[in-house]
Amino acid sequence: MNLRDLYYDVRPFIPRPLQVVLRQQVAAARRKSVANRWPIDAGAALAPLSWQGWPDKKKFALVLTHDVETAAGQAKCRNLLDIDRAMGFRSSFNFVAEGYEVSAALRRYLADNGFEAGVHGILHDGKDFKSRQIFDRRAPKINRYLKEWQAVGFRAPAMYCKFDWLQELDIEYDASTFDTDPFEVGSITARTIFPFYVNAGANGKGFVELPYTLPQDFTLFVIMREKTLEIWKRKLDWIAEHGGMALMLTHPDYMNFNGDKALVDQYPAGLYEQFLDYVRSKYKDQFWNPLPKEIARFWRARTGGSSKNGNGSGNGHINVNGNGNGNGHINGNGHIKVNGNGNGHIGGNGKHGRIWIDLDNSPHVPFFRPVVEKLEARGFDVLLTARRCSQVCGLADKFEMDYHLVGQHHGKHKIIKAAGLFVRAAELAPLVLREKPALALSHGSRAQIIAANILGIPSIQVLDYEHSKHIPFVSTPKYLIVPEVLKDYYTRQHSVRFFTYPGIKEDVYVPFFKPDVSILNTLGLSREDIIITVRPPAVEAHYHRQASEELFEAAMDYLGAIDEVKMVMLPRYDSQEKFIKDRWPELFSSQKMIIPPKVVDGLNLIWFSDLVISGGGTMNREASALGVPVYSIFRGEMGEVDRYLSANSKLVMIGDDSDLRTKIRIVRRERPKYPENIGHAALDTLVDEVISLVKNGNGTNGVGK
Repeated sequence: MNLRDLYYDVRPFIPRPLQVVLRQQVAAARRKSVANRWPIDAGAALAPLSWQGWPDKKKFALVLTHDVETAAGQAKCRNLLDIDRAMGFRSSFNFVAEGYEVSAALRRYLADNGFEAGVHGILHDGKDFKSRQIFDRRAPKINRYLKEWQAVGFRAPAMYCKFDWLQELDIEYDASTFDTDPFEVGSITARTIFPFYVNAGANGKGFVELPYTLPQDFTLFVIMREKTLEIWKRKLDWIAEHGGMALMLTHPDYMNFNGDKALVDQYPAGLYEQFLDYVRSKYKDQFWNPLPKEIARFWRARTGGSSKNGNGSGNGHINVNGNGNGNGHINGNGHIKVNGNGNGHIGGNGKHGRIWIDLDNSPHVPFFRPVVEKLEARGFDVLLTARRCSQVCGLADKFEMDYHLVGQHHGKHKIIKAAGLFVRAAELAPLVLREKPALALSHGSRAQIIAANILGIPSIQVLDYEHSKHIPFVSTPKYLIVPEVLKDYYTRQHSVRFFTYPGIKEDVYVPFFKPDVSILNTLGLSREDIIITVRPPAVEAHYHRQASEELFEAAMDYLGAIDEVKMVMLPRYDSQEKFIKDRWPELFSSQKMIIPPKVVDGLNLIWFSDLVISGGGTMNREASALGVPVYSIFRGEMGEVDRYLSANSKLVMIGDDSDLRTKIRIVRRERPKYPENIGHAALDTLVDEVISLVKNGNGTNGVGK
């Protein structure tokens, strides 16, 4: 029995106030850990391909829906309807067919006033989709009420449904999903702020899915105990900015209309009224307010009401070809992933298998972004995990990557840091056991390798620095994939099985970079400035040397004294940012040094810089790949990749204070319109090796041993 079913089985025996308090405590504990995907999941903003916009060129669609869970809620429906109507809005009301006596007069009143009624299950007990037997008993009743009420829409109680079972219902649309709501256990996360068409089976009973995209009122005001509209307003503004569908789900049951002291599960109805006033005043004439059935018919006409096989047509379609139950998401191109028992592209391991990628540090995010896209295009399902470290989450959110946040960085104390690896490995284990990946892939995630070794999952480490250390037998991967420049080194390491790819790590993702000059305005920079991007040493890394810190401080003192220079500083940690601000306050007050207020695209910043100075490998190599002058103040043991770049005049090594003045050329660079095209050989070869290892257990290029 899953957690959701257990909750609904015991709920009748728990007093209502205690139910609310328990849910408040659980949500409070969970809220911080899901801040990267609630209330806004950046990945949900991707519009379907060929999207032409809403009718009459409206900026966004606003759909208002109200679920009526009890007889007491039904008694408040006219109050709520009067608010909608008085403010010029239309909405739908979904009734529990046999949970209370649904008023025929109220349904007629709704229809006569241009509103809509829908079916909200047979009983509000969360069991409609608990088993196929229960659903098969209830589906004919649901269809009977749909016909009797002349209704075309359905919403499952507790937001729990299964798309392939819904084909048994005579509906034009379903509204039982959401773009993001980690507080709804076991439901389908659509991960889109647009409708999508579901072709539910061979009988052709497709329907349009309408996910709610604004947080539920109960979640916001009862469970979260919010007192203002700020979250609703922020989410609405974000949806409007991306031209999506703002679908509201409220409950008259939980609204207090008379101003009396609210019960533990109530909130002032005036908050809802204030929200409508906010929409009406800020977005006058900019939004379309259809009924759910109207937006469903618009979407069905737009997509043709049919679906192609495979990953979706790109127009917001999905196919359901099996038991697609459990959690999942729809991406912006119409491809659904449902973690459960599915066939084809719905189900546990996709078409060819599931590959687990762990984002352990900031540079891993841009590196794996094209790798993930290429693997998914080749029919593989990707499980993506990330830890809270440096800018990992900020970059992953910026690039709209769908990941599970697991664990955090444990600082630079060696003993605590080593213990932290095993703590995070243990934190990763439950998710990995549930998702059952065929292979683990990372660019040096020791916690992933430990977890994979313990769980018996083959692991691949992509590596471009040969002096990186492993914990013997524990964090040693089964395979390595390295740049060709490291071939001779690893050939001498007789116990290591490795494969190679051409170029350097940065050649995997730099070819996809497109410059965006708006970054200069965003950071308050001018083309007249000599812009230097600076990345301090990784003081918490195992390979760090004190000499790197000393050279970094000398470089800042030297550059800070040059009039034309403006430095963009990219600290690695909060503690490092504080140190820099305390050490050079005059550079910040004069605006000669700035720290971006939010995560920026590192490649874009490098491209519009005149030179780069970095105490770590990745930014140096990114600059090299883009053809930007770059100077390394890294004082650890030099790797073969840096030696290769230095020998080819693509990287200048700074060894001491005197090199700062004699080797660094502080001049504006003449940049071409676009970077030199270096092709996709590195990415293609790397992905081919990973796929070959998944399928055969052996690489393709013949170097491995």
